Amino acid sequence: MSNIEHPFHALTFELQQGAAQSKLRIHQLWAQLAGTAYVPEQPVLFSEWPIVASQTLQDKLMQRVESLCHVLKPHLQTQVMQTKGWQYGSAADVLTVDYAIICDDEHGEGDAAWDIRLVEFQAFTSLLTMGYRMQQVHSQLWPQLADCPPWTARESEHDWLRICRSWIAGGDSPALLEYRPWQRGTLFDLHAASVLWNLPIIEPHQITVDDKGHLFSNQNGAAQQHDKIFNRLILSELDDGDQFLHQLQSAKLQWHCHPAWYFLVHKGLAAELTIPFEPENVKANQWRSLHLPAQKLVAKNIYSCGGKDLRIGPEAQELDQLEQAENWLVQPRYRPYPVMNNKSGEPVYAEVRLIIQMNESTKPRVAMQIVRMYYAAQASASFFQGREGEGSTILHTPPSS
Repeated sequence: MSNIEHPFHALTFELQQGAAQSKLRIHQLWAQLAGTAYVPEQPVLFSEWPIVASQTLQDKLMQRVESLCHVLKPHLQTQVMQTKGWQYGSAADVLTVDYAIICDDEHGEGDAAWDIRLVEFQAFTSLLTMGYRMQQVHSQLWPQLADCPPWTARESEHDWLRICRSWIAGGDSPALLEYRPWQRGTLFDLHAASVLWNLPIIEPHQITVDDKGHLFSNQNGAAQQHDKIFNRLILSELDDGDQFLHQLQSAKLQWHCHPAWYFLVHKGLAAELTIPFEPENVKANQWRSLHLPAQKLVAKNIYSCGGKDLRIGPEAQELDQLEQAENWLVQPRYRPYPVMNNKSGEPVYAEVRLIIQMNESTKPRVAMQIVRMYYAAQASASFFQGREGEGSTILHTPPSS
């Protein structure tokens, strides 16, 4: 079935034509509202275009993510993590899912047909604070968007902050944990989260865990106990012979983004699941079972991020010779749908990121919708060059009737 309606609501185009903004203006306003100076010197991160989902796109996103969460449910439970040596287990509390807006070559008619395709997922929070501050920027520049928030529960800003604070930064003495935070390209969002939730940023070398499982950080010569950690740490990046991992496994505290889930639920799991609405995914050592030419496939290293270790339309020999082929995911390739054109007529594409609050006893809640506008083949921020419209922004929900 083809789609005639554009994936973006007509309000998207009305606002762009009537009140165009510069990338520099968005960049400056965001940094001011976020209370951080840790943004790149050049305004390349954020798109200057306001983007509002059509009802069709919003419905598709909700349908797909609900199906995905249902399939993943057995893999998100506390017992899964406890088998990995953690003394105090907890269920996965977040899922971040990326969907590309693609040309519907199979069912469509011409260029008017589009659909969405799962790109990848992970149990990790990424860019939630960026999205919240962008909602504030957009509400200031385009007041019509204040009632079209990038979260789906129609919560007020006050309610969104209250719910997310409990989810991310509850407890009496929470902290944000990251490895080498001040050298990261994601520092703009990391520091903005620290400011928004009033969390000290702590690093592994500052942490000790006592024999009762209490976790302390040493900051400026003073020890402080923490009862909840907002985790941004990827344990595999540490080079300490798993010494820090063994400390954390005995820590008795609450987690948001527990570090174990980063390796338990990630894009590679798609090769082990049948996900409704999505084509089959396999490990690289089984790529021929897809019965597609290698040039019509994409191979991704399961443990890479940021657009690294990606093979788009490889040769068959390249797939056959991948080292540790079981660590590579292979998917059918898609054609991205040109959702917009810049002033020169060049096509611009879109990839949507949903950040989902998970709870074992309640329905998943979409806490943020982000959209990355991109040129050429990849949506990763590492490829942004400051071109017109390019960059990360939020996907506003459709205006209510």
